[in-house]
Amino acid sequence: MTIIQNYCITSKNYKFLNNLNLNIIISGSNSKNLELFPSNWHKDNDGINISEKNKNFGTLTSHYWFWKNKLKEHDANEWIGFNHYRRFWVKNLDVDKVNVKNLSENILRVVEEQSDCDAFLPDKISLPRIKLSKLLKKGFRSYIRNPSILLNRKEMTIKFHFDIFHKYQIIEKASNLLNIDDRDDFLNYINSKTEFYPFQIFISKKIIINQLYIKTFDWIFKCEKEFSNLKLEGYGMERLYDFLAERFFSFYFEKYTNIKIIPYKLLKEDLK
Repeated sequence: MTIIQNYCITSKNYKFLNNLNLNIIISGSNSKNLELFPSNWHKDNDGINISEKNKNFGTLTSHYWFWKNKLKEHDANEWIGFNHYRRFWVKNLDVDKVNVKNLSENILRVVEEQSDCDAFLPDKISLPRIKLSKLLKKGFRSYIRNPSILLNRKEMTIKFHFDIFHKYQIIEKASNLLNIDDRDDFLNYINSKTEFYPFQIFISKKIIINQLYIKTFDWIFKCEKEFSNLKLEGYGMERLYDFLAERFFSFYFEKYTNIKIIPYKLLKEDLK
């Protein structure tokens, strides 16, 4: 059994996080009143950082901070886990029994070494069927390009879903900025897959995480430059680069790692 070095990304000071014995990273520290947060929490504006980009990068600013400042402190064989303030890796298979009060005792803190697995991920989410009214309102260019989608709305590809809920063809244009070793594979991925591993939460090892970050940030910084004239406002666009990275994280783990699905707890109650 190997201890997991667990991190948790949060943008708010939830007091229950203090009781979980996790390494907490404050996302977007650059724009926060840090006096309102515990002094022992990590701040993503310390050291080498891009915290000022948090509005459009979301949790990516915390991943970047970890990459540049903390990853080097970990041994090659350590398991490193990322949780989110509402989503936590748990050892209890019956996640419905896990809540804020008993979360600490149920957090997954150790993992068995497995030769056939080098990444633990949450179960995939299937992209939801889009209501016809929303498709007609927001997906006009998509169904003009491919009218058959009006007859088959059950299986929406990653690209089509991104076109509808974020910006038309933006993920396709972004894909073309990827390095040649991933470009065609990612384009095929978003045009064929109807589900993906969500939330940018994972448990993996140093070399895999390092390569994930190298590929992701090389690409995302190119996207930021390419789309610098876009108006990034509203839910679907404000955190554009975070949404793009979420799809790439899923692609990366599926292409480069042997994955095992494990349970996580989504806290739906009001948090304090």
